[in-house]
Amino acid sequence: MITPALLAILAIPTAFAAHPLSREASTREIEGYEGLTRREAQELAIRSLGDKSYAPYQVDCPTGLTWIRNATEGLSQGEKDFLTKREQKTGPAVNTMASSHGIPNPPRTPSIGVALAGGGYRAMLTGLGGVMGMMNQSSEGSASGLGGWLDGVTYWAGLSGGSWATGTFMANGGALPSDLLTNLWNLDSNLIFPDDDKLSFYTSLVTETNAKKDAGFPTQLTDLWGLAIASHMLPTQYQLSNTPNLTFSQLPSVISQLGDADLPMPIIIAAEREAGELVVAENATVWEFTPYEFGSWAFGSVQKSIGAFTNLEYLGSELNGGQPNGTCFKGFDQLSYVMGTSATLFNGALLAINGTDTGLVTGLIEGFLQDLGEDQEDISRVPNSFANYNSGENPIAELEYITLVDAGETNQNIPIEPLLVPLREVDAIIAFDSSYDSTYIWPNGTALRTTFERAKVLAETTGTNIRMPEVPSENGFVNGGYNTRPTFFGCNDTTTPLIIYVPNYPWSAAANTSTYQLSYTNQEAEMTLNNGMRSLTLNGSIETWPKCFACALTDRSFGYTSENRTSDCQSCFDTWCWAGDDNTTTPNTYEPVIGSIPPWLISKGLTTNSTSTPTNAKGANTTSSTQTTTSGAEKISLSSGIMMIGGSIVALGMLL
Repeated sequence: MITPALLAILAIPTAFAAHPLSREASTREIEGYEGLTRREAQELAIRSLGDKSYAPYQVDCPTGLTWIRNATEGLSQGEKDFLTKREQKTGPAVNTMASSHGIPNPPRTPSIGVALAGGGYRAMLTGLGGVMGMMNQSSEGSASGLGGWLDGVTYWAGLSGGSWATGTFMANGGALPSDLLTNLWNLDSNLIFPDDDKLSFYTSLVTETNAKKDAGFPTQLTDLWGLAIASHMLPTQYQLSNTPNLTFSQLPSVISQLGDADLPMPIIIAAEREAGELVVAENATVWEFTPYEFGSWAFGSVQKSIGAFTNLEYLGSELNGGQPNGTCFKGFDQLSYVMGTSATLFNGALLAINGTDTGLVTGLIEGFLQDLGEDQEDISRVPNSFANYNSGENPIAELEYITLVDAGETNQNIPIEPLLVPLREVDAIIAFDSSYDSTYIWPNGTALRTTFERAKVLAETTGTNIRMPEVPSENGFVNGGYNTRPTFFGCNDTTTPLIIYVPNYPWSAAANTSTYQLSYTNQEAEMTLNNGMRSLTLNGSIETWPKCFACALTDRSFGYTSENRTSDCQSCFDTWCWAGDDNTTTPNTYEPVIGSIPPWLISKGLTTNSTSTPTNAKGANTTSSTQTTTSGAEKISLSSGIMMIGGSIVALGMLL
């Protein structure tokens, strides 16, 4: 029961509606508010109430645990065990899919990865649409001839908006994305200004974030942002209105589909940026979160050294020189926090609530900015598990915190680098690109080119091996039409994975919405999902595409080159592989026509149709095909703060 005194505190004009109590506030607690400012009283009142399951909690330090694993030791035992179980599922799936397209069973099971780019809800929906095209549960995906391939995928990497896709898909047991849209997601309620229960929403944000702070851990806008994301995408029981306590390391134990390896292994990435440091692709340290570990394959920016990994379940524990100081914690690796860390670009959107009636959360944000500085609003701080580890060679050994930002800030907006690590031996990568690269918010290949340039620089300056095949320049992508349809890269370079690049193209909808559009109607979201699927399936309009896709995914398993590849698959490679051309002249503004087929496909005689509507798609469940195109006027130069464009909150910063 809430006492009258406490009600009086919570009823002041800027106060929030009270969160459901987890315990009753005592008379002594109420009396303790005397003499405080109104905001201080509110904050103490809220801290004494409500759920605090987001906060890390202290546990006994386990014995016999390897706290730090040097990257030279290979994959973690958890990952190895997962791969063993996963291959029992991927092997039969790959054989089934290959046979269905007239390809013999590969001599070994290929390791296939998918990578979902960043770009807010647009990227989440487009990437999950592409994934849906590989799911037999989707009638359109199944009818396209590509449904079933997801069962053959080993790894799944996500970044920023792609991390939201990763988190929601894995936490919900691999449910069909269109079903998640219908039954779970709350996309029509703005991520920052929800239409319903706004006051209790903000109250819960403050309660959970302050509980983490009270436990002695650093907090920042990322905590608020991650909790907001989770309240729209995670299973209901783990959302903000209930108990937001689902950790990334818990997933295999609470999500049976992941624990049984019926789903690919998820990887979420972020980039490191220390105070005063400019993050660029060439110097960025890429950090990985998996259900088993947190770490990086190489530490440092100016100076590179061999990286290391720590057990994710105990992330946040006090380690010194690779050993615990006697105080250990669990719960730091909340899935919402990991998703928010990968998408810190959007932290600035939270600044829009300043000046509203949200009192406490405004004060919390102001406190963050005072502690961190406004130039650090887009960061996430992780206690440095590698403090004093390998001192003398480890460039981060002296840091108290590892400071992470959205890896899209390095322009590597497709998270393929974890899949290029030699020890993972990935054979093929399906790279879904929904980046905001061009005037009208369509991709132009910049993300892949940036990763290629980074690989060259690291190889030349540090000897770091990133197995990245060559790709054309940004202009070469556009002039060659490679940003309009799937393209194979690395076809005959057997030292690298083969990359199947799948750019977002308006097959059936204007899926070039703003990165900062923070709410979608269900119809808008469904159209974007379906358009992402058709960017992979080519709307069922290319008869030979399903077999060519199968050829690409299995090619490395056969050890093929142009000399010994089957005639059918070589014909596919002649058609879909990058020809090695790179026309660097400045192209015209890229402005694809909504509902059209990429001109390249028509010029190659692969289809005679000039338009592509959902009614042409095999197994399509919808007949709507139009959507207002996003104006090119939305592409503007951004630096700091926030603004409104087209009714959407825009956080100013690096564009995806």
